[in-house]
Amino acid sequence: MVEKQKFKICLTMAGAVSAGAFTAGVVDYLLETLDLWEKAKQKNRTLGIGHADYDDSLPMHDVEIDVISGASAGGITGALAMLNLVDASYRPVNKDNPTGERNRFYQSWVNMGDDEQGGIFEKMLAKSDLKKLQKGEKPEGLLNVDPIDAIADSALQLDSPVPYPAYIAPDLDLILTTTNLRGINFQIDFRGVKKAGPVITSHAGFFRYQVAQENKEPGIPAGDALYYVLDLQDAKHLQYLKEATLSTAAFPIGFKSREVAISGEFVKRYPKYLFGDREGVKPLVDTDRLYRFNSIDGGLINNEPFAIGLSVLREKTPNLADRYAVVMIDPFPNCDPQLDGENPRPDLINVAKGMFKSLRNQAMFNQEGILDAIEGRDHTKFLVEPVRKMKLGKVVCAVKNHLASAPFSGFAGFLHRPFRVHDYHLGRLNCQAFLRYYFMVPVADVQHKFGTDPHEQALERFAIYEQRFDVHSARLFPIIPDIRVLKARTNEVNKAQFGEDAQLDYLDFPRMAAIEFNRRYRTAIRSRLESVLNGVVGNFWFRALNRLFLRRRLADKISDMMLKELSENGQLD
Repeated sequence: MVEKQKFKICLTMAGAVSAGAFTAGVVDYLLETLDLWEKAKQKNRTLGIGHADYDDSLPMHDVEIDVISGASAGGITGALAMLNLVDASYRPVNKDNPTGERNRFYQSWVNMGDDEQGGIFEKMLAKSDLKKLQKGEKPEGLLNVDPIDAIADSALQLDSPVPYPAYIAPDLDLILTTTNLRGINFQIDFRGVKKAGPVITSHAGFFRYQVAQENKEPGIPAGDALYYVLDLQDAKHLQYLKEATLSTAAFPIGFKSREVAISGEFVKRYPKYLFGDREGVKPLVDTDRLYRFNSIDGGLINNEPFAIGLSVLREKTPNLADRYAVVMIDPFPNCDPQLDGENPRPDLINVAKGMFKSLRNQAMFNQEGILDAIEGRDHTKFLVEPVRKMKLGKVVCAVKNHLASAPFSGFAGFLHRPFRVHDYHLGRLNCQAFLRYYFMVPVADVQHKFGTDPHEQALERFAIYEQRFDVHSARLFPIIPDIRVLKARTNEVNKAQFGEDAQLDYLDFPRMAAIEFNRRYRTAIRSRLESVLNGVVGNFWFRALNRLFLRRRLADKISDMMLKELSENGQLD
């Protein structure tokens, strides 16, 4: 029996800090839509073609998410997605579950451990972590990560895993990028040189996981594969996943770094991943022992890891051709068209600032990823980004600020739960529009890409024109049809069956009162800052100066800056 062709999908999620709520909303709607479609297809298969109740308007092709890659907040959402997919009790957020019960995305990204003891940011300003430091130890981060650990402890656990649904590859890969502060040294063997060759150091790394199956034993696989097989019922393995997830999200300086240990066997296999089958490259690490390193945010070096995701996808499916799609979810895409960067002035301060900016930009300049993105195949690379619109009477217009979590580099969501609620539901809404009107292939390519031709009724129901209202433009057909749709071309939806979920709407843009900000955070910021600075410097005279002058001035400046950004983003009362 020939296996039915499946269209492959690589899902990539960029870093986002607290705007991970947006990413989580996108993935929540995506998985719910896939599940609704799969159940409808299963009903058709049971009935059989020709049955009176068979739905000819339902596309019957198959898609399969094969790779999930993520950095920072995107990595967290990727790990949560893996667990939700094998949790029989997982429920999407919708009209029937508005509070996100049994949903790791919502509980982790929206509720965030807020309770009667305080909100997430109040807990991050608490000094309990500083009190644990031994004499002479320095603070590990500006903020207290104990509440982040508590969220991970709650979310990254599973009682009784079930097999992946049909739209997920049995050997799904989860890839989490990381920045290795220790680095791995590699020696290059230059032929003809008698002494040892030059040494290069790699600080970009990743964790790659699959889930144990009947034919896939937990642990390190045989051969030279560079992934680890997780047994999700093994507490030790869930701890590995937790450490990797917290590692990719260790925002530099703000959150503490994470020490991670991996088998030396993986270090031994790493050169092949970096350099292929070329000889003459060896790691300068004792590969017979555990390799330990401090890790910080994976987004520092590889914030949009679609290249590594696509590389793994091609590794798994050598004859992939163009029967795939890479979907990148990015809350903060850098899409501003600037012809030229600013040339820094040649004074000491500006040159230093320019140097760090150059190092960061060059680290993010991923040549392999750029070449993959521009290789010329249409309808294989897709972007989901935040888009919020405002209704002025009967006119719908775009707005300048889309995410409520955006101020101060994405940290604003930690301040106020309504910011996270808004961004989560904006993610669901944007995913709805993406699936219905953007995640498409030309009708002429459907047979090649999906291995089947859609029924004429399916075309009538789901096909749209590339240029709206232009019947002479190319017709497009969805990769993942949203079965809440009755007729995509005219925006007709099935409200009788799906209610308000059939056509999601924008939430009001949330605001926070300045008086509430000052009451909850201004004194706490001052107190936390004083303790962190004292812990870093540890000098009596500095402590006195800090107490009398520094802490108040610096903390008030930080608080005023935060209030200013909230006001500029239209979020302050």
